[in-house]
Amino acid sequence: MRLLLATLRLPTVSIILIGGLHLMAGSCWADEGGSTWRSTYDEVMLWLNFGILAFLLVKYGRAPLIAFLRGEAQRTAEEIERVEESKRRTDEKVQEMVSAVENRRARLQSLKERLIQEGERQRSEIIDSARSESRIMLEQTRLRIDHQIVEARDRLKAELIDRAVEAALGRLPGVMTADDQKDLVETFIKEA
Repeated sequence: MRLLLATLRLPTVSIILIGGLHLMAGSCWADEGGSTWRSTYDEVMLWLNFGILAFLLVKYGRAPLIAFLRGEAQRTAEEIERVEESKRRTDEKVQEMVSAVENRRARLQSLKERLIQEGERQRSEIIDSARSESRIMLEQTRLRIDHQIVEARDRLKAELIDRAVEAALGRLPGVMTADDQKDLVETFIKEA
């Protein structure tokens, strides 16, 4: 197979070169005057130089180009990996911050509820204390009023007794004797 390719290469290259010369020499054949071989020569050399340059680039530039592309691919892969790692760390930090915010929000809510409960408890204690104090004040006022009523009754009784005695002494001095008066006072004192 290699022998076939080697034997076919030379005729193929020859045919391509002859065909290229034939196609490029068209401008020379169209002009029937002077020599135009220089323009044909320049064009052939241009293509020949291009072929040599292409061959040299493929022969000697392929390995460095492939190495360069592989290196760039590796650097790009490493950069992508580094960026993904950075993104992962950033996502973890964001997640930590979100969880910290949620924890703080939960703590704030529990603190708020606890403060509300404490406020309600203190409010109920203040209300109970005020009710207790008002009961005590009402009881003390009632006791004072009862005491004042008792004192007023005693004064009224004493005053009534004094008036009754004065009235009795004013009407009955001639009717009553000293013994009757003594019995009446003793009876009155016992009933009072």
